[in-house]
Amino acid sequence: MVTGASIYAERANGWNSRYLTFPFLVAVVALMAAAAAISLFHLGRPRRAVLALNNLRQSWLSREILFELAFMASTGFLALLVFKKTYHPTLIRVLVGLGIAASILFLASMSKLYMLRTVPAWRGLYTPLSFFGSALLMGPLGVVTSYDVLLDLGRKVRPFQDAAAVIALAAIVVILLTIFLFSPGVGLFGPKKATLLELPTAKIYPLLIIRLLFLLVVVLCLYFYYQNQNPRLLTLAFLGVGAAEVSGRYLFYAVYSRLGV
Repeated sequence: MVTGASIYAERANGWNSRYLTFPFLVAVVALMAAAAAISLFHLGRPRRAVLALNNLRQSWLSREILFELAFMASTGFLALLVFKKTYHPTLIRVLVGLGIAASILFLASMSKLYMLRTVPAWRGLYTPLSFFGSALLMGPLGVVTSYDVLLDLGRKVRPFQDAAAVIALAAIVVILLTIFLFSPGVGLFGPKKATLLELPTAKIYPLLIIRLLFLLVVVLCLYFYYQNQNPRLLTLAFLGVGAAEVSGRYLFYAVYSRLGV
């Protein structure tokens, strides 16, 4: 006879065997912690980083740090539940929802932090679309590349990989639209030459072509993945994404030019 206790025990041992595994959640927290530690070097006085939360009403930096900590806290709590094999459906849904909301608000706050009035190249849709596009492109492909180490998907490997590939293709569309519509110097609606004192438009095109070529490689890898379902092609796509994002980040910071003193 199957009792309620036995059903509960089975769920407690198996609810995290899909996507929320302990290694995966710990890896997410560790990466966020490492990124936070590296970002301290942007501060003039890293020892006073704790004071950055004192201005939540006016500072996007304070909000960025708050949402980053909220995301890490919700993910860390989920990791604790998984480690203890504790099955609380409502609590799990709440923590997942909080993590998703915090991650979106974190990216939005980071975007607003860069959208300075004195930096025309960054003030506009170019900045938030670049940040969200990069997150959607690298995140899913990064996870499926390491799924055999971080996740225990069982028979759900293929649907998970297919979903990641679809999200990556959608992210590439967003990135291409961002480039051709809002990219500084070359985009249809982007800031023009007068604001690009650090990097002339003529020097943007070679770097932009390199990035587009890497994105083309990613698209080809995803296309051939759908043809033969070879997961190694997703790994190659992730490597191509990494190269494209390196060139993209370089372009993002290279067009920086502050107006006024």
